[in-house]
Amino acid sequence: MGSRRVRGRTITQTRPDADLTWYWSSQTASFAGDRLTGFAVPSIAILSLNASSAQVGVLSALGWFAYPAFGLVAGAALPHIPRRRVMIIGEVIRFAVFATIPLAAALGGAGMGQLFVVVAVAGVAMVFVDVAGQSYLPALVEPQHLVGANALIGMNARVQSSDSASKLVGPALAGLLLRTTGSTIGMLLSTLPFLASAYGRTRITTVEPPVDAAREPMLQRIRTGFDFVRRHPILRRQVGAAAVRSFGSGMVDAVLLLFAYRVLGLSSLAGGLLIAAGSVGGLLGAFGANRLAIKLGTRRVLLLTSVEALCWLAIPLCLVTAPAITLVLIRVLAGGWLPVWNVVTTSVRQQLTPAALQSTVHATARTLTSSTVPLGALTGGFAGGVLSSQLGAATGLVLVLAAGGVIAGSSALLVATTPREV
Repeated sequence: MGSRRVRGRTITQTRPDADLTWYWSSQTASFAGDRLTGFAVPSIAILSLNASSAQVGVLSALGWFAYPAFGLVAGAALPHIPRRRVMIIGEVIRFAVFATIPLAAALGGAGMGQLFVVVAVAGVAMVFVDVAGQSYLPALVEPQHLVGANALIGMNARVQSSDSASKLVGPALAGLLLRTTGSTIGMLLSTLPFLASAYGRTRITTVEPPVDAAREPMLQRIRTGFDFVRRHPILRRQVGAAAVRSFGSGMVDAVLLLFAYRVLGLSSLAGGLLIAAGSVGGLLGAFGANRLAIKLGTRRVLLLTSVEALCWLAIPLCLVTAPAITLVLIRVLAGGWLPVWNVVTTSVRQQLTPAALQSTVHATARTLTSSTVPLGALTGGFAGGVLSSQLGAATGLVLVLAAGGVIAGSSALLVATTPREV
């Protein structure tokens, strides 16, 4: 237990190590819910509701539209709202809206319209949970442990490891649930991690220190965060590169399940195992991010992530030899670089941002980068439909996957002018 003086008051920090553990475990449960529902919803759309390529693209985009619509608002509002409470409420909302899908299915009324609404509402809740979580973490780390941002990099690496592990386990588990229990029960079980995440956050006992931020009008706070990112030479380049990466990733994610189901002919279980297997690289990347950042420095590590582009150039091989195995290998080799990117850029941003601006700057960065995901998803979905009709599903979807992967990986080249160290 420790305490510190903040603005004339003593702020008590109870069991900081335990609180970090609860924070990490709650984030892990939240990621698990993301992956389970993120796989189950489009799988139900494709396999049960016979969704078109364009509809899958729209479904993928809707969850991300919440960031351009609400990201800056969340960042401006959160400095004066208890962020732990926001995270708890957001997770409960996500559980509730996703649970309406199996309820409607049991009553025989599930349809694409409902999936669109559910994903959009859950996306808004995700924005507030994400912004609150990222801006809350520095409050759990004592200032004397922030030298070189090693504490933040270490914790962010643990969180990213959980994210990568959820990508490994989540799709396979969701596919298994859908296969063995049916879409109704499988979808319901997929929502439970959100409740676990909400509970874990109630166990955090650290009292948030008051933020030394003036109670400016919301639009002014939004502008302050945006201007900080725009004028900062390092953050500006990293955010721009991340926006390009997100666009490419959006293209890939929009058509990957379509490729697995309709070109490779896989079941929901096999599709989940296939996608999960590709997350092995992500888990390895998350575990190695901290060591790479310390050994090579942030600039070199970020440039190294451009290897992802080279991996996706091999996607046409899926058309000529062992398609499932080839796709797994590509995803393993390419998937290790996104967690490295996320760990380093998040830690750098947290290190360079004053405490009073943590929420607004994180929201600004996430809004700008996430806004390109739905654009990429829509581009991938509609391009996949057009190219498939002209060239066949196999060739059309492979071209979209290759283009999206190359765009995502090559974005790292935009950080070439970033100073070698921060």
